[in-house]
Amino acid sequence: MTDEDLAKQAKEGDHDAFAELVRRYQGRLLSFLCYRASRAVAEDVFQDICVKWWTHMKSYEPTGRFAAWAFTIARRTLIDHSRKERGRRFLPLEGAAEIVADPAPGPSRAAESSEIGERLARALEDLSDEQRETFLLREYAGLSFKEIAAAQGCSLNTSLARMRYALLKLRARLEARHG
Repeated sequence: MTDEDLAKQAKEGDHDAFAELVRRYQGRLLSFLCYRASRAVAEDVFQDICVKWWTHMKSYEPTGRFAAWAFTIARRTLIDHSRKERGRRFLPLEGAAEIVADPAPGPSRAAESSEIGERLARALEDLSDEQRETFLLREYAGLSFKEIAAAQGCSLNTSLARMRYALLKLRARLEARHG
C-alpha cells in the first residue's frame, strides 16, 4: 500500500493507517531532525510532528506525494520550535551518526557506517542553513526539487542552486578530510 493510500485512510480516521505512516517516516524524519537539532530536541519535535500530522490529516489533499506534505510540516514544526527557543541556534549532530547508520549492521559495517555518518555530519556543519536543509530534504526525505522549493518558499532554480553549492562544499570538505 502506498503512502498516499495510507494517508487517505488516515484522513478518514483509520488509526492503524496513521500508525503505519508514522512507522514508515520515523527513521527519515529523525535523521532529518538530528542534522538540525540535538537528539533530544529531535525526538521532542518528532512527537510534535506526529500530533500535527494527525491534527491536519483532515486537510491533507492527495494531489502530491505524502512525503512532501509530511516533510513540509516537519520543517515548519522545527522552525516553530526554534522560535520558541528564542532564536537559540540548534546544536546539531548529537547522535546524528547513529541515526544514519544501518539499524542492524555487522560490527565492521557498523563502525564504517558510524565513521561515514560522523564525517558527513561534520561536513554538513559547514553548509548554510538553506543548503543543509535542501540537501537533507533531497537525500533523506526523497523530495523532488519542486517539492523542496514549495516547502522552503523559494523558486525551483533557487533550490537547485542550493543543492549544487551544498554538493560542491560537501565534496570539497570530504575530499580534504579523506585525502
